[in-house]
Amino acid sequence: MKLFSLVTLSASAPLLINAALTTVYIWFTASCISLVVGTLTGLLRARKARIPIISLLLDGATLILRGIPLYAQLMIIYFVLPEVSLINLSSENASIIGLGLCSAAYVSETIRAGINSLPTGQWDASFVLGYSTLQQLRFIIVPQALRAVLPSLMNEYNMALKSTAIVASIGTVELTKTGMNIIARSADPLTITLAIACIYLILTGALSLVGQLLERKYHVNR
Repeated sequence: MKLFSLVTLSASAPLLINAALTTVYIWFTASCISLVVGTLTGLLRARKARIPIISLLLDGATLILRGIPLYAQLMIIYFVLPEVSLINLSSENASIIGLGLCSAAYVSETIRAGINSLPTGQWDASFVLGYSTLQQLRFIIVPQALRAVLPSLMNEYNMALKSTAIVASIGTVELTKTGMNIIARSADPLTITLAIACIYLILTGALSLVGQLLERKYHVNR
């Protein structure tokens, strides 16, 4: 069995670092999609803000996205979508959209649950004060809900960061795919696999630290 090789690691480090930056880019862009889409759909699926037909459709879309594995969603977007439409995405863009929509479904459920968990008195009091539904959500409900679900959201984005490894299945050259290519050339799986694991650990650790800082800033659970 080949032992850990510093020579292989030093030679591969530039490629791994660039691949890590690509991974962060894919995750960050997908997370922006996830946060915007997930928050909006979560609002429209909440008990007090439902719009009958639209909310029902969003319920169905959320159920589908949560029920189909990310791997299958990536395959559909990258391989099936071009066959049934004129849309032909690069592997990187397909990865961003697939990961973003999949994560958005979980964010939507988190936001919906957070809003529904707030006492109905919050809605009633803001209504008496003359707030419209949009103003109630913007100034009263959403800030409280986001504070309550912040730990769950950070956990979801931590999972999304690790899920970027799956996008290698459609040929996106991120950290995992780059590592596989290096292993094929160097025949040193131990060194490269450990390096990839350490990079993911550093990235997820940094994200967890950001989450803890945000929780302290907004006094979550106090």
